[in-house]
Amino acid sequence: MKIYKHIARNIHFPITQLIKGEKVGKYLNQLEESQYFSKEQLEDLQIQKLQNLLVYVNENSLYYKNLFEKESINPKEITTFQQFQKIPFLTKEIITTQQNNLTTQNYQGKIYQCTTSGSTGKTLNFTVTSEYSSWDWASRWRARRWFDVNIGDKEMAIWGRPVYNKLSRFFDPVKAIFRNTILLDGFDVSEENLEKYSRILFRYKPEYIYGYSNSVFQLAKHIYDFHHQKTIPTIKAIFVTAEMLYPDQRDIVEKVFNAPVSNEYGCSEVGGFAFECKEGNWHISSENVIVESISIDENPPEFVLTSLTNFHMPFIRYRIGDLGELSNDKCTCEVNLPILKFNAGKTTDVIRLKNGRKLTSEIFLYLTRAMVENKLQPLKNFKIIQKEFDLFTILHENEINSESKKQFTQLFLNLLKENDIIIQFQQVEKLEKDKTGKFRYYISELKNEII
Repeated sequence: MKIYKHIARNIHFPITQLIKGEKVGKYLNQLEESQYFSKEQLEDLQIQKLQNLLVYVNENSLYYKNLFEKESINPKEITTFQQFQKIPFLTKEIITTQQNNLTTQNYQGKIYQCTTSGSTGKTLNFTVTSEYSSWDWASRWRARRWFDVNIGDKEMAIWGRPVYNKLSRFFDPVKAIFRNTILLDGFDVSEENLEKYSRILFRYKPEYIYGYSNSVFQLAKHIYDFHHQKTIPTIKAIFVTAEMLYPDQRDIVEKVFNAPVSNEYGCSEVGGFAFECKEGNWHISSENVIVESISIDENPPEFVLTSLTNFHMPFIRYRIGDLGELSNDKCTCEVNLPILKFNAGKTTDVIRLKNGRKLTSEIFLYLTRAMVENKLQPLKNFKIIQKEFDLFTILHENEINSESKKQFTQLFLNLLKENDIIIQFQQVEKLEKDKTGKFRYYISELKNEII
């Protein structure tokens, strides 16, 4: 109903912005103007923001102050990207060991504590600011507006829910109502749930869908198999994240919902920084992030990121481990933001159980987050392998105490709603990447099939 859209856009959104100290609306207007800047204008904007960041961290971050002194780097003299590349890379290991020194001491804005969900098998604790969040969400809404989707439009979100925090599990769906959103659990994609979600979808008639790629695909496939005669004419676009849709999966999703799919790409530490337009190109939010594509140690090119908006815990020339390259192509959608191309995207598999149930492997990311919230010893570097329908092996580099193993196992079994699952913990000296150079935190060794 239009009344709910009005409340969500003109009442709920401004009030929450005021409470959080965020400026999404203001920055969204700026981004909608700068997306048409020339390449030179965008690069000048990046250099200006970069200089402000480097000067600030040199004065307020002990890690960067020491690093710049050691490398004889004067931030005020960095006026080109070539000079910028003299700064050594930031890695997850450095963040883990230097966290206190990385943060700036005199930052006055709002700060939020975060934990990565561990999509590379390594969890990290870090902080972001309300300023960072404002720019991040502004870039997401800009990308959604490419598909005529706006703040307050009716949304169906197929998303993960907190595993351990019962308070959040209760309040998240309540808050979603005020955003004109219906929130569905994206973890359990059983046939029973998919049928329930299908009926909700037909009744709710959302204007757009947002969720885990595979969960959205599972819903589309269920509708295709059992409700192919029904249509949802209200949907403008489907926005997916966390994993790639295979081309045949994407075809089914777009056919069922009669709407285009748009992928968003990012990481917890830097936010969403690349978004797919109607022409199928991935545009970089270069006002927020500097993206480099660099071949390190003769390996395939990988993305190195610099967040231009997080002044409390800076991520400067940060290696995220994903492979890809920058493109000089110009998009026919008229947006002048630079384009990136993937050599190997984020890949995850689906958990399949003996009784036919399927679950997105994203649940493991929420399990590791729940361990942190419960003040238990988390799996810092891990890889989970499903060897049989009822057998999972967890490889981990750090030592895990018996209580943490017990709690992780119980949380996992509760999510699976199964008791006859065997979970084996195995400590290894070093976890290896796959042949593409990408680290996959979950691998299924069950018979490979499109699911």
